[in-house]
Amino acid sequence: MPELPARVGAIADAWVTPGTVLGLLGLFTLATVLLLCLVPLLVALLRPLVRWLDGMRVWGAGALSARVAARHRPRRLSTLTLRVLERDIAELLLVLVAGAALLACGAALFWLAAEVVEGEEVVHLDQLVFAQLRAWRRDWLDVAMVAVTELGGARISVAVGVAVFAWLWWRRAWVTALYWAAALLGARACVMALKLGMARVRPASIYSGLESYSFPSGHATASMVTYGFLAFLLCLRQPWRVRIPVLALTAVAVAAIGVSRLYLGMHWLSDVAAGYALGLAWIALLGTAYHTLHVPAPRDAVAPWRLGAVAVAALVAAFGYVAWFRMPDTLERYREAGAAAATVGAQQALLAMAGAIPAAGRSCDGRCPALQSDSPPR
Repeated sequence: MPELPARVGAIADAWVTPGTVLGLLGLFTLATVLLLCLVPLLVALLRPLVRWLDGMRVWGAGALSARVAARHRPRRLSTLTLRVLERDIAELLLVLVAGAALLACGAALFWLAAEVVEGEEVVHLDQLVFAQLRAWRRDWLDVAMVAVTELGGARISVAVGVAVFAWLWWRRAWVTALYWAAALLGARACVMALKLGMARVRPASIYSGLESYSFPSGHATASMVTYGFLAFLLCLRQPWRVRIPVLALTAVAVAAIGVSRLYLGMHWLSDVAAGYALGLAWIALLGTAYHTLHVPAPRDAVAPWRLGAVAVAALVAAFGYVAWFRMPDTLERYREAGAAAATVGAQQALLAMAGAIPAAGRSCDGRCPALQSDSPPR
């Protein structure tokens, strides 16, 4: 057993190189693009089924309309059903898929929360991932991961959010601007409420107060909602040759931000997964409501290409400021937090040998895992 850390370190020295990391990133990007290319193919294959369903919808709407017209006082349920059947079949299928995604994400979020509170398997997996990534820490990778994690931080997310909102408001796309604000502010409110309710301690932390709690990951949620809802707006009424690169870039960026949070030790794996589930559920809810309850703003009003340019300009400007003025201090704080977490991990190992079980409780004001002998790690 004493040889295991040395073996892990030797493997990390051999494989954790800039070329390997870039290669893995390229493979992930390629896999994402290929998966997205399957979507239009799947849509084409399902087109005959959609036509048949549309014919059934028209027949059902006609029959129900005749019954409603024959009644002196039609039932409210019949009237509501008729209004639904009068919508386009593709729109109804979109609502159905979005509803399924919303339920799946909500179920995943509640399951993760329950496992964090009462379970042991997810918590054990969290500990394993944290220990493995800590063994892979390298100075050059620290710099890269801090730069990536800042893309999902408050400074850049707020800059992009304000720039997009200002652009939409200036273009008089009022409804779109309000949905954009609701997406960002609502997701943030949900994150704060869950952090307060769960009060789960981070594996390592540079934060204080409410931000010292880890479940769910604010960076994962913010990146999913900010870049995901922006991609939704950019892809509306666009051909697949535009949607595929936009969605692929968004998926790679959001995934990289989540990995950076794990690498830097700021979150457990379940925190990041919960953040993604919350963000995706929020996008499914607001995106479906925007697309079905409101007529999307005219293409010329949103001006997707210009909107994308505004968002990229805000991101580059905010990232330049962070990299020039904040990066050195932030990098040092992350390294100090990682060193502190390594020290606590060594203490936990000693206590485990003595029969104590480490657990992440509510002590240390959320800055370090608590050491308890009567509860599993959380």
